[in-house]
Amino acid sequence: MKKIVAFILFLGFGLAFVQAQETQPKPTEDHSRDKFIPEQSKQAEYPGGLSAFMREVSEKINANRIKGAKGRTRSNAKFSVSAKGYIETIIVTGDNESLNQEVERAMKSMKKQWTPGEYKGNPVLIWFTLPFTINFE
Repeated sequence: MKKIVAFILFLGFGLAFVQAQETQPKPTEDHSRDKFIPEQSKQAEYPGGLSAFMREVSEKINANRIKGAKGRTRSNAKFSVSAKGYIETIIVTGDNESLNQEVERAMKSMKKQWTPGEYKGNPVLIWFTLPFTINFE
């Protein structure tokens, strides 16, 4: 009986004085300083500006290659300018597939190098989206 009482006392003291170890969550990384700050970024630039790029692409579009277009036909060209200043990816969407292909062909034929965009002083890839509209009468 004394052994059982001693065992219960040891067990009671053990439970009473055991300290629970709480695991501290790891501190999260503070990304508050990584917010987009316009002063730290610079858009990619085409020699002569974006309007000069649009004009040159428009001049290279051959309207005779566009099939089945009537009235106003639109396409949107989404393209990336690499950190080295070259057009890399071109995605053209619109209702008329032949206009989409012609816009893509005209953009691929552009050889002038862009001034690359920058973020925090480092050259980065920049995406642009430009609309193209042609009126057929």
